[in-house]
Amino acid sequence: MSDLSTSIPELVLTNPVPGRDASFALSWFEAESGRDTLLKMGNAPDEITAPSLEGEMATLEEFLALENEGKQKTWMLRFGEITIGAAWIDLIENHGVEAPSVHLMIGDPSFRGKGIGKAAMNTMITYLNKTGSNTVYSRHLVSNEAVTGLNRSLGFVPDGQSYIDENGLEWQNIKLS
Repeated sequence: MSDLSTSIPELVLTNPVPGRDASFALSWFEAESGRDTLLKMGNAPDEITAPSLEGEMATLEEFLALENEGKQKTWMLRFGEITIGAAWIDLIENHGVEAPSVHLMIGDPSFRGKGIGKAAMNTMITYLNKTGSNTVYSRHLVSNEAVTGLNRSLGFVPDGQSYIDENGLEWQNIKLS
């Protein structure tokens, strides 16, 4: 899969390279804000384990395996020479969210609130539209106000009622037609 340019010249969605990207991911999750990032993404507190380079390499290898199986498309968000997050499209229903569904994680908090998430999401939506997908899905934690606002600004609307998962977290499925 080739790189995707965004409306921000320094921001590119590029293929994961575990040897390049795992150390950046580890640095986010070892930081004080790492646990908070994982909680905002919907990980239950008891699901969060101590980060390790081996664990981050395994996660990236899993992304690549899902892509090889045709279940997901994954990119790393690179701002210049720095990996700052990940973006992916689930090509199969996942966690009760219809496919194709777009997802984003900006691991480095210093890059949040600068339009990077919006640029990355718009790029993935455009990518899907070019492949013939007229409806795009996603979901977010109801308590994550920043992501809720981002999704609304992109035109996503609720897809059904919010619901509580097995960990007691409230989610809202959304769609963009």
